Amino acid sequence: MSANSPSEVVIVGGGIYGTSLAYQLAKAGKTVTLLEAGEIACGASGGPGERGVRSNGRDFRELPICSLSLSLWKHYQETFEGGVGYRRLGGIKVYDVSYGHREHEVKGRMEAMAASQTSLGCPSQVWSRDEVLAREPELAGSIFGAVYCPHDGVGDHTFATRQFAKEAAKAGVTIRTGAKVAEILHAKGVASGVRLESGEVVAVGDRLVILANAGAEALLKPVLKAHETSPVWNLMPQMIYVTNPLNKTVNYLLSHAHRSLAVKQIPDGTLMLSGGAHVAYTPEGLWKGSLSAITQNVTDAIMTFPFIDNSSFVKADASRVEAVSADLIPLIGQPEALSNTLYGYGWSGHGFAISLGFTKLFTDWIVSGSKPDALKPFSPTRFHEPAAFLGAAAVSRAA
Repeated sequence: MSANSPSEVVIVGGGIYGTSLAYQLAKAGKTVTLLEAGEIACGASGGPGERGVRSNGRDFRELPICSLSLSLWKHYQETFEGGVGYRRLGGIKVYDVSYGHREHEVKGRMEAMAASQTSLGCPSQVWSRDEVLAREPELAGSIFGAVYCPHDGVGDHTFATRQFAKEAAKAGVTIRTGAKVAEILHAKGVASGVRLESGEVVAVGDRLVILANAGAEALLKPVLKAHETSPVWNLMPQMIYVTNPLNKTVNYLLSHAHRSLAVKQIPDGTLMLSGGAHVAYTPEGLWKGSLSAITQNVTDAIMTFPFIDNSSFVKADASRVEAVSADLIPLIGQPEALSNTLYGYGWSGHGFAISLGFTKLFTDWIVSGSKPDALKPFSPTRFHEPAAFLGAAAVSRAA
């Protein structure tokens, strides 16, 4: 590539998706330019604490990608200098017998989930009450059992994103921060470049990939047809950090079947409570802390781990915007109007764990020119095909 020629691939978005895709494409021999509006990991892929890297309890359509992603997290942790901040602790989803349910129902649900997850590439086991309390003794006595996924774990999302950016740069990727994309430029059915807010135009060689989490919808709206669209909305997940004065240990990445809760013990011993009630998102894009959300989330944590009642509040962080799809799984597509453009967004607050699987499939798509079958369930047309099918059937009957 000469100094004046465009990169073969231009990626918009410097989160975990953009940086890991840039790295994988560069290693596959592609020239790549990555454009990030702010700084690397300044959006949903950044922030304090750790993110869950889990298969447990996922939408079944995501599990094959999750299986691939978990193997890649392990691979890059072992092969990158300094790793990617991934710790394979194992993960458990705990169950109690909630109001209106019976023990045989809960047991059946656990067994069905474990069997289904295993068959879709994510090994899972059912633990009895005694088995789970033996391994996680600080749990409340009301816990009935758990589903255990040995390949689950946690990851330092900010560190991981920056590590992929570092390795991508070493592999030859041009990374530009402070480069906010305002518009996709196109002619004759292909994206020819993108216009930055500064007015500068960055030319596109072979492919344009839009992976900006909260900004993708606005960029794509002018080029998507009605049946390719799916509205998303924003949420502001609130991560709460509390002390651990009794020096208790949480051994696994933990979630709860009946409470909106995730508990992690980060390396300094602090307890991170997430997955619960969110906070307000204003039209100006600002977030406001919420005492009611903190109360709800901390209460759910105490009902699961009673020792947390001895903790003191450290801080809450809800500064990261998540784009959420209607059915809570990602939107992966290629606009009919732009044959050289791919996109992914709507990660719905749980995209970090499955990022490496998706970007490996994006890499295969770009290198081979063929869309991998594993991505088909994530097409945005899934929200329109049933209506189109019924319409065609009605026309056929009328004829």
